Amino acid sequence: MADDDVNMTAEERRSEERRKEDRRKQDLGPPPNELERRNGGERRLFDRRIQGSTTGQILVEVGRFAAENMVFRQKGNKAAARRARKHLSQIMKLAKLRRAEISGEIKGMAGDAGDDGDDADDE
Repeated sequence: MADDDVNMTAEERRSEERRKEDRRKQDLGPPPNELERRNGGERRLFDRRIQGSTTGQILVEVGRFAAENMVFRQKGNKAAARRARKHLSQIMKLAKLRRAEISGEIKGMAGDAGDDGDDADDE
């Protein structure tokens, strides 16, 4: 925070927070006068802008599960427990889907010659 943030009124702080949130939603990069945390040559483990990827969906569901689980553990909220279980179920479905995608990619790369019998533990 800058030194002049102390002298800001409540309305100015709210508008500043709104502006930061809008910037975050638009994914415009770092705020002015702040450096990019990573250079362009590095690969991201997960790119939030790619919404359709199964890996991205899994990570989003894990985050949602963690939030609901925390609410349940801290407050004992039964509805949060139900939502946490729902997210866990969705994670299981997405994990099975991603596993099938990976198997398909492996078969596409090496043909059937690269099969090492790992499919025996599918169930």
